[in-house]
Amino acid sequence: MALKDHSFRTSYNKIDHDIAKEFYLPCMRNAIRYDRATGYFSSSIYILSWSYLKEFVTNGGKMRVVCSPYLAVKDQDAIEEGTISLSSEEQQDNLFKEFEKIFKKDTLSAPERVLACLIAKGIMEIKIAVGKYDPNRLFHDKVGLFYDNKGSVVAFRGSINETFKGLSDDGNFESLDVFETWRNKSEEERVIDIQHQFERVWQNQNDKVVAIELPKNIKELVAKHATKESTWTEALDEVLYTIDKASIWSADKRPNGKKPREHQLNALDAWEKNSRRGIFEHATGSGKTFSAMCAIRKCMEEGSPVIILVPSVGLLDQWHRELKEVFSDLDVQYLLCGGGFTDWKREMVLRAFTDTCFDEKRITIAVMETAASPDFYNQVVSSDKLFLVADEVHRMGSENRRRIFAINAGCRLGLSATPKRYGDPVGTECIFNYFGGIVGQPYTLKNAIDDNVLCHYFYFPHIVSLNKSEQEEWDEISKKISKFVARLSSQNEDNIMSNNQIKKLLIQRSRIIKNADSKIQLAYDVLRNNYKEGDRWIVYCDNHAQLNDVLTRLLNAGMRAYEYHSELGKDKKDQILKYFSTIGGIIVSIRCLDEGIDIPNTTHALILASSQNPREFVQRRGRILRKSNNKNFSYLHDAIVIPDKFTSSDKAGSIIEMELVRSIQFGEWSEDSKCIVDLKLLAIDNNIDYNNIKLSSQEYE
Repeated sequence: MALKDHSFRTSYNKIDHDIAKEFYLPCMRNAIRYDRATGYFSSSIYILSWSYLKEFVTNGGKMRVVCSPYLAVKDQDAIEEGTISLSSEEQQDNLFKEFEKIFKKDTLSAPERVLACLIAKGIMEIKIAVGKYDPNRLFHDKVGLFYDNKGSVVAFRGSINETFKGLSDDGNFESLDVFETWRNKSEEERVIDIQHQFERVWQNQNDKVVAIELPKNIKELVAKHATKESTWTEALDEVLYTIDKASIWSADKRPNGKKPREHQLNALDAWEKNSRRGIFEHATGSGKTFSAMCAIRKCMEEGSPVIILVPSVGLLDQWHRELKEVFSDLDVQYLLCGGGFTDWKREMVLRAFTDTCFDEKRITIAVMETAASPDFYNQVVSSDKLFLVADEVHRMGSENRRRIFAINAGCRLGLSATPKRYGDPVGTECIFNYFGGIVGQPYTLKNAIDDNVLCHYFYFPHIVSLNKSEQEEWDEISKKISKFVARLSSQNEDNIMSNNQIKKLLIQRSRIIKNADSKIQLAYDVLRNNYKEGDRWIVYCDNHAQLNDVLTRLLNAGMRAYEYHSELGKDKKDQILKYFSTIGGIIVSIRCLDEGIDIPNTTHALILASSQNPREFVQRRGRILRKSNNKNFSYLHDAIVIPDKFTSSDKAGSIIEMELVRSIQFGEWSEDSKCIVDLKLLAIDNNIDYNNIKLSSQEYE
């Protein structure tokens, strides 16, 4: 089939069309040459590995790609604004680092091997375009040309970059215009213009742009990973298999419906192999809910009734809303339990929803506290086909909620970024025994950031001190702790820090950090200097008193600030989130935003709340890293309260150590790891081995 045998539209947009399916892939299948000028392409260039690439190569196809040197995601804003100024040496170094990132793994994934082989075998040539006289002027053109063996050419021009997000149906909203040599004279002239434009850049005949071949060190790097003759076809088959598997597993069967990512597919496969039992330990914002929906759809279509357990009414509403949207093509009956929903209490209602004797697709969504009542779990019809899903599964480990484990469901799935309960090994063991442990590889926040599933972020730690009276109280309590430690040590006591009197004193002292007056002033200063209209900030506070103090200062300064906590009614909370999402502002919150509430358009956060629980700060960080339209980065400010003097010998670190470890981890994963130099020096000066503490707390990453 030739290119002109297809009926291409004159233009496409992602809102109305699947550009890859309707235009890009048919062109690739029938072409023998593909020329592409693009603002940038990233590590996700495996878009070129979609289903017709093998035919393209078999036909003798060749690709030429010319792009900006700024390949990393962090440079997107700079590309748009033309603000980056780098020397040629720096440009080459940046380019090498990006290719090194693509090929950094000891065992490359399939898309990466495809890319290596395409370049090494000469199927793809890449040149880097830079400003000839002004490196600040970035190459950001976006055109493409497909040639077939009949002499026909299709050209396109539009907003699409050569990336997965650019072309995938669930990626960015893009558009393009299409021109064909056979349609009419005017169209042919447009194609010729685009051809000349591309060739002038490629052949270095453009007065303003220089096209540079890949440096030798990059070619050597690529060649290193493309040594086997069979590598490229094997790798491509892996890619195609993954694409097919994603379509099979996907919960969303609507046109342009969302597809599960690689880490989600791996988890679902592992869960299937584990007799449909297990826990997904995936970072906040990395798609745990959608992963569960994929499993739910499969089980539901096989006749399984489903129970979904959530820790809060807010999450009950959120799950119900998202399920109805994703399963809009199915006739599903929903039963909501808890939070004012009482229909389940009527005779035989819950029993009917969980009984496998009925053909209808049924989903019960219940608040965990409700599900832990005998009235609930005694009505559930246990069976091998019953599927129980628990969101934020670590919340099921309390003594009261463990009663839910009386429900004998054949299929079980737990979801949590932090499934291990901090300080509660018994609760953790009960959860793991019921659900069958963690299946698949944990997908950490670092994994999600590296894969661009979550936003890259900038980190700003703010070291603040105690005031005079707070410092005096700190010193007094520290003396008491030291005396107890010395006395117990002389008595050769084991587990000194577990002594009840010492634990009480440590709690008293930690409250000084949590309630430090300096946090209020810091909040005001940070927001006064950084808040702009349209920004969306979350300020995490430790308690109501701190929340009220911060809120009062911000409102008095004329800032758009809202309080958000568990004591507010549902309608009020919904209203606040609606305002926040549409017009922006500042939410001043206590813990109720830690889990479940989805506000992906949050741009900034300020953490005033100090915590020894890794779960809390992991959840908070993940909360602001969720991606949304027009959000390229997140910005995280952090209050680190440090007393004038403390020692590690009395385990001041029970809170100070965790604060430093947390902030050092945050900074190391940010866009500028230099921001934590002072924190590392502070830790070293006070004999805090942050590397070892970090290793011991990796289970919470």
